[in-house]
Amino acid sequence: MPSSPRSPGRRAAYHHGALRDALLTGAREMLAERGLDGFSLSALARHLGVSTAAPYRHFADRDALIDALCVEGYEEFGAALDRAARSTDDPRARLDALGVAYLRFAAEHRAVFTVMFANRGEAVTEAGRPTFDPLVQAILAAQAADVLPPATDPRVLARTLWATLHGLAVLGGQGGLAKLGLDDAPEALVASAFSLATR
Repeated sequence: MPSSPRSPGRRAAYHHGALRDALLTGAREMLAERGLDGFSLSALARHLGVSTAAPYRHFADRDALIDALCVEGYEEFGAALDRAARSTDDPRARLDALGVAYLRFAAEHRAVFTVMFANRGEAVTEAGRPTFDPLVQAILAAQAADVLPPATDPRVLARTLWATLHGLAVLGGQGGLAKLGLDDAPEALVASAFSLATR
């Protein structure tokens, strides 16, 4: 159900410094409802109950706002992966935890996740780079424990596992797994996928 514009009482709060955060939050809501093709700054302004000029105080254009939202999304994504990596000292369990965190983030932040991995600007690319590191570090630990083949370049292994996770995330989000009767809990999806690579 489309959300209604904000009340006039909220406008004063935006005027006194909360507008940028409100724009990013509102953009998340609108992307979830309408997708990227249905998103515009003028529609966002109406959604928030502010003037159509108000978003331009913080963002040069629609792409600038979406890029800022993607950077914010990557920060949250990286934090989720870091928490997963720190959740266990067991090398195999750490791989699984990272995989589950990946799929859960994709499912819980579907609209933002989709635009994060679209062809965005350099700032978004740079924000995304560090999110690859927890998986590489987990693979190095798994190789040292003989859970993964030690002779393989860890970044190559990380690329393969990342691509597997991303494929599961996209197929799950688009309903492809469910249509084939192959949908499952994130833990089960990760366990079956990673079992092909681990010893």
